[in-house]
Amino acid sequence: MPPPDNGNEYLPFRKLIALERINPLTYRSIALAFGPASSSRTYGGHVFMQAAYAAAQTVKKEFVLHNVTGWFLLAGKANERFIYTVRVLRDGGYCTRSVDVMQESSPDICFTCTCSFKKPESANAVNLNASQSINLTEKFGAALKGKRPHEHEEMPGIDTPWYWEFIRRHNGYTEPFPGLSLRKVNMDAYKHVPPLERRHLKYYSVIGDMPTWEEDANMHACAHLYASDRNSLFVISNHLGVGDNYSSIASLAHTVIFHSNAEEMNMIDPATGQARWFCQEAWAGGSRHGRGMHESRMWREDGLHVASTVQDGMLRPRTEQSKGKVGFSPDGMIEGMERRKALGKL
Repeated sequence: MPPPDNGNEYLPFRKLIALERINPLTYRSIALAFGPASSSRTYGGHVFMQAAYAAAQTVKKEFVLHNVTGWFLLAGKANERFIYTVRVLRDGGYCTRSVDVMQESSPDICFTCTCSFKKPESANAVNLNASQSINLTEKFGAALKGKRPHEHEEMPGIDTPWYWEFIRRHNGYTEPFPGLSLRKVNMDAYKHVPPLERRHLKYYSVIGDMPTWEEDANMHACAHLYASDRNSLFVISNHLGVGDNYSSIASLAHTVIFHSNAEEMNMIDPATGQARWFCQEAWAGGSRHGRGMHESRMWREDGLHVASTVQDGMLRPRTEQSKGKVGFSPDGMIEGMERRKALGKL
């Protein structure tokens, strides 16, 4: 049997993020990454979260992620594993690490990031406590319609019009996504809102069991990182009316800032022992000069502001002169999906 093209299966998050230790500063992934449109091109959120988790293996247990910025340099191959090389930049009250990522078939760095970790504040520390909060039901009731998170539709493999049509043609099929259960809220009730004021809502929770947050807080933090990049640039293309008419679209840089402590990032509801739902509220920050900006806030279901994100991405409209490369453009993606379906790989 030939090796798989990607890791498109409903895999528990703790198995997806698991690393093989090569030496104290080098780690290798075990599970294959998700390949959008069942391709062998990696979902960028995989290396983003796993690079941060590799960095977390080099700090003391009490240090928890609070800030990660990564740069996507080359497209990753979803049918190969990743090697993470960590460099210690600073140890102290804050610990800072950089991580370079490559694959076994090439010595070229495909992703690099800088991660910062901090210890919890002491019980008697004097801090400002001013934060945003939200009542999702009050603000977005017309879209939520009283549904529980799991009652919304499953997040499409690629959140773009051609893929929506593919779903309709194939009896609701969308590719299995490893690690997280993702649900997309239908926001048609707000489609009259100006493009830069429109919102996209996505619920997420982990698949499978997790260590407690006391045992491994950074695994819980990395689940939020993994969710933060999912279908992010398509928020821009959809809200700005580009739809399928792009020649290329790709992440360039991504930043996540956590505002919560380890316990508040807990992906498991302590009252029930079941996976807890969080919600990402995202919007397009604008698009100029071949790039677009995606912004978001990540909320616990009770309205606690867990994290904020900002992403810089490449977004180029399609013209007769620039139809895009196979694998990057809608035409290329459709061709690949239909070919894999004909081969029985979907």
